[in-house]
Amino acid sequence: MKIQAIPSPMLGENAYIAHAADTNEALIIDPGYGTAERIKDYLKQNQLTAVNVLLTHGHPDHVWDCAAFNAPVWIPGPDSYRLQNPMAHLPFPLELGGQSWNRPADIRELPTQTITLAAGIPVLMVPAPGHSEGSAIFLTEVSADEELQLDVPGLPPVHPAQGQAQPLAWCGDVIFAGSVGRTDLPGGDETQMRHTLRTLANAIDPATWLLPGHGPATTWDIEKRTNPYVIRARELG
Repeated sequence: MKIQAIPSPMLGENAYIAHAADTNEALIIDPGYGTAERIKDYLKQNQLTAVNVLLTHGHPDHVWDCAAFNAPVWIPGPDSYRLQNPMAHLPFPLELGGQSWNRPADIRELPTQTITLAAGIPVLMVPAPGHSEGSAIFLTEVSADEELQLDVPGLPPVHPAQGQAQPLAWCGDVIFAGSVGRTDLPGGDETQMRHTLRTLANAIDPATWLLPGHGPATTWDIEKRTNPYVIRARELG
């Protein structure tokens, strides 16, 4: 599997392209403002077709270019209303160079079960509210006999164990390296975020590589041990 990060000029958001070897199918994750053309260039250079777009939540910095790929757009159900107009649910304006919202034609609610959205990439949604009502992380893994290539900022200084599958998670704004997504926006909830972090601490394999919506990659083991928000959530019980 190859995963390519494409940074957005809006708030440094990370869009991702994922594709397995020996296939021309690609999955696009969180294509934020200003990422569409660079994603299309990557797809063309690698002879890939975007077959699905996956959104971790409905904030504009994560969804703005999602209609650019002529592919179904999948989003957790509680945040689907935001795709009517993502800007309508923020208490402050964002600079978009005069662009208006282009709502995708094919919006689908992501089921809470494993679903394959591109060949060789099964994805399991784990609801993780707190940053927004529908925020989620998406779990996948690279099989033990598959090569993994990551072009992602801040790749953790670890490598897959030989002969073992490597778990990965696109985690949007649920958790970052050393921090978490803010909870003071409409639909956010600090108490719910603590519940989410505590649940993830008990449920996610510590070896999981976390590919966040902003900032560098990290691992769940690192965040469990050092992230003050995760530590506090676990202490409060």
